[in-house]
Amino acid sequence: MIRRFLVLITLCAIVIVGLSTGQRALHAETVKPAPLDQNEYLHGTFELARHLDGFEEPLLSRGEFVISPQNGLIWKTTFPFPGITVLEDDGIFTITPNGYRNAIASGSETRQFVRMISSVLSGNWDTLQSQFNIAENITQSNTWEVVLTPSTNSAVATQVNRIAASGDIFVKTVTIKKPSSDQDVITFDDQVVGMLPLPPEFAKLFTDGTPE
Repeated sequence: MIRRFLVLITLCAIVIVGLSTGQRALHAETVKPAPLDQNEYLHGTFELARHLDGFEEPLLSRGEFVISPQNGLIWKTTFPFPGITVLEDDGIFTITPNGYRNAIASGSETRQFVRMISSVLSGNWDTLQSQFNIAENITQSNTWEVVLTPSTNSAVATQVNRIAASGDIFVKTVTIKKPSSDQDVITFDDQVVGMLPLPPEFAKLFTDGTPE
């Protein structure tokens, strides 16, 4: 379960950051919006609908996220159960209600996930292109769709068959199809790009506990 969760939020971070912008125009020559700058962060809300084989209705979770190229990723679930996961240079942690940090993953695979996120947070698309075959399409004026298929030697090839992302100046929907018939549909809303420093309630969740 932990590995699947890490894969999910890693893929979300890759897609959100790799395709997100502030209030900026789409790149006409590449379709993709520009990545976040080093002095920016992205805050928004999400709803995850997990469609599992054998269940008539999807399992729903909701929450908010913060992505900062200088700090990392905060994935905060508020429904049905509260929980906070932080991905940063020092590792991957959960934050308890009383503020304690618990490491939940380590080793080469975890480091690979964190490096992948960090590269994309810095606007390095080479890492993403080495892991996925990418097909882009402009669906209508100022909207787009990107389909990512894991390369044969990709770290996520055994976990994911296909990722489809769509949006406008922000990523709006991500669908992750698994090798089984399961799939995750993540809808993003209320997205705003801000300038560092991070608000204190988010900054304190990272290891140094202070805004950049």
